[in-house]
Amino acid sequence: MCGRYEFTSLSTLTGKQIKERAEKLQLNYACGEIFPGNQVLCIIPRETKIDLATMKWGIQGVSYQINARYEALDTRAFYQDLKKRRCAVIANGFYEWDENKQKHYVCTKDDYIYLACIFNDKNELLIITREADEDFAQLHNRIPIIMNKNEMLDYIHGQDRTITKKKLIIEKKTIEQTSLF
Repeated sequence: MCGRYEFTSLSTLTGKQIKERAEKLQLNYACGEIFPGNQVLCIIPRETKIDLATMKWGIQGVSYQINARYEALDTRAFYQDLKKRRCAVIANGFYEWDENKQKHYVCTKDDYIYLACIFNDKNELLIITREADEDFAQLHNRIPIIMNKNEMLDYIHGQDRTITKKKLIIEKKTIEQTSLF
């Protein structure tokens, strides 16, 4: 599952390129810890190239959805038009909670990861999840589809190829206690 993720523009070359392009396009998007319903920065296909756009994370259908199960993309009628409209969310990592409601930050060694998404004609997106591998399943039974840059480029241009398993770094996050007085 993916209920929140982190996006912060870093001072790396890729981070600077993302920030400069988003500013040029005058895109307004959430930074830091990203929640469902936020306007999020994503990568979209433009003919043979890519570009940045903002979309709302979540779609109101029969119920409010923020994720789409990969296994259901071919079987649920709701996804039939969406699955042809691919994009990728740019993230530094994502958050997951264990059975004790302890928050964990999950990332890779890379500055950015790209989460596979589908979107509708209202520019609302869903993050695609899959069954978790054995090593991650102890934290949660679902995980977003995590791509590197080359996999993301193939994915958003409609080329299906195997997404390599990523070495995940899982860190417990402490929730700071704040006092009203």
